[in-house]
Amino acid sequence: METIKPQENQNIFDISLQEYGSIEKVFDLLEDNDQFDLTENLSVYNDLKIGREAFKKDIVEYYNSRNHKPATALTEEEEFLLDNFSGIDYMIIEDDFIIY
Repeated sequence: METIKPQENQNIFDISLQEYGSIEKVFDLLEDNDQFDLTENLSVYNDLKIGREAFKKDIVEYYNSRNHKPATALTEEEEFLLDNFSGIDYMIIEDDFIIY
């Protein structure tokens, strides 16, 4: 088994997609790394063990050939904006406030 370090804003689903080609392997990833769970944010300082066979090799090859690292977790700024600046006060008619 080898280890990798998660990149900034990567969650466990992103790592599963990057290393195994599918989020279906997330439970195998969690089994190999018992210190993590589905809802925990990953730290760039923690190593993750990987080493199982890729589920969808074409997707893994796609990410590797383009050096892409999926990172879909929200940043602190995005969480702040979602928590504090949402609702009807911040909507624009015909943009995100659609009247039918």
